[in-house]
Amino acid sequence: MRSVCGRTVALLGWLLLMPLAPIQAAGSNGPEGPPPKAQDRPQFRGGQRQMSMLNPEISVTGDFLGAWHRGASGDLRSEQGFFLRAVELNIVAPLDPFTRGRFFLEVDGDGTFIVDEAYMEWLGLPGGLTMKTGIFRAQFGQLNRWHEHALPQIDRPLVLDHYFGEDPLGGPGVGGNWMFLSPLAHVHEFTLEYFSQGEGTSFVGEPGRHGVTGARLLNYYDLSMSTYVEMGVSAADGRIGPDGAFRNTLTAMDLNFKWAPPGRAGYRTVEARAELFSGRRDSPTGLLRSLGGYAYMQGKLGARWWVGVRADHVQDPVAPDDKTWATALDFTFWQSEFVFYRLQVANIGRNFDTDYHRLMLQACWSMGPHKHEAY
Repeated sequence: MRSVCGRTVALLGWLLLMPLAPIQAAGSNGPEGPPPKAQDRPQFRGGQRQMSMLNPEISVTGDFLGAWHRGASGDLRSEQGFFLRAVELNIVAPLDPFTRGRFFLEVDGDGTFIVDEAYMEWLGLPGGLTMKTGIFRAQFGQLNRWHEHALPQIDRPLVLDHYFGEDPLGGPGVGGNWMFLSPLAHVHEFTLEYFSQGEGTSFVGEPGRHGVTGARLLNYYDLSMSTYVEMGVSAADGRIGPDGAFRNTLTAMDLNFKWAPPGRAGYRTVEARAELFSGRRDSPTGLLRSLGGYAYMQGKLGARWWVGVRADHVQDPVAPDDKTWATALDFTFWQSEFVFYRLQVANIGRNFDTDYHRLMLQACWSMGPHKHEAY
């Protein structure tokens, strides 16, 4: 009798509890599964946090000099004592997937603001073509485009000062650059540019009336894993004189050699560079022909030290009988990739005046991602 009653009570209990089992199962292991963890939930952020990715890259470079002369000092750069040569603001940013903008604002020691370069580039065009428009320096020879703080020596070679003055050849215009392969060299680079005005020394500086056309062909050769050579030919043609009555044509040949052994380039590197300029200038007295050039070599003495030597010789384009020559020796110490110091001594001789000597010191620093770019 007791066993029957016990079985009856157990059966009744099972019947009463059976409807609750699906509810408990649904609460723990139902089709919706366990509640999502915090890291799996959607994250929402404001779009303003992504705006910093659109900011341009900004760099600032300071170029501080000290210069002293002994003897006559009638060259184009005759400042003495300590002075700030320039502060350069460099802004670079992609404008969209197809173009890039570059802007260089220079402030000299007198507080004068100069838009050195401001141009837009079209990148990755078909056939290895790149184009630009705006204000930029001409691709004439090796060093015309280089900004002063990135030069291998404190000053520009005499031939550039005599042919172009203190301002490099360039201005507002358009240009195209084409890189292509051929059996004659590993890489060819052809540049064609047109400027609506000259820089005032070799070409008429009046805008809009007389333009300057320039072209350059650069040939690149890999000689070994550690050595390469570049050879280039440049030309520029424009007007000169009152109302552009006369024509002026400049041509140049340049050679650039670099040896940097793999694995040791940080301690042992040798660079050599040479340029030869030729001028053909009409004048009221007839055709004026002039020549000028320089040769330069620099090498690393260690991880931070460079030593370089340069020889110059140039005829005055307006008075070819006046000749100037110079030799210069420089030592450079790189404190870091952002700061360097340079000492340079030079002897300048002229057949129309007395010789003189020059001592120059340079302290150059850069803030930002581009450091001491050549251009």
